[in-house]
Amino acid sequence: MKKFYQANKKDIPLVTKMMAASFATYPFVAHFLRDAFNSEPERLQFLEKLSRVLLKALMRRSVCLTEKHQGEVRAFCVLSPIEHMEIPVWDLVTSGALRLLPHVFKKGMLQFIVFYLKDAANAAVPKFIERNQTWYVHLFAVSPNHQGQQLGSVMMRDCVIPYVKQYGGTDILLSTNTEMAFRFYTKNGFEMIAHDQIHSNGEVFEKWSVFQTIREEEV
Repeated sequence: MKKFYQANKKDIPLVTKMMAASFATYPFVAHFLRDAFNSEPERLQFLEKLSRVLLKALMRRSVCLTEKHQGEVRAFCVLSPIEHMEIPVWDLVTSGALRLLPHVFKKGMLQFIVFYLKDAANAAVPKFIERNQTWYVHLFAVSPNHQGQQLGSVMMRDCVIPYVKQYGGTDILLSTNTEMAFRFYTKNGFEMIAHDQIHSNGEVFEKWSVFQTIREEEV
């Protein structure tokens, strides 16, 4: 039986470790970090540090839901009412962003850090969205060791959707940068509302914004 919990500050190291491992293979992450570090452990260590800043800033205005088993975080979701979709710069600074300064002088790293902390997760917000009823999913990930086991689908169905409904939400909005994740969301009831491309140093990265209205039978 899956057990879902609301994370607190003590859970941040566990969540960020899994978060870094999950996002390390994303195309835009692999592209920017490919030549910035000498080894895979160094890349993961930096990505974990960057992820900790992002998660700490998000948790000031959002909730982090986790699926745990025997002390291991196997899946997590960070979400908030849509008015908290944008992360204030001050929240990033007070969450440790200045500790990343030594890395910004490496080629492309400043662009990557800004992209990871501020731009990657932002979704297009269409005019039809009721802002007072929509929740935004900033982050959603399943541990690489537990993918392909329906864990993400179960968490979305049995944890995320009920949580949004419990707090008065009727709609969920998010964006993703991988085709695999896009297929996961459409399989779980989301519809594409925007498809964009991000261009950087001759590389093109896809970005999909997806949306779901919670059906009555899901309540």
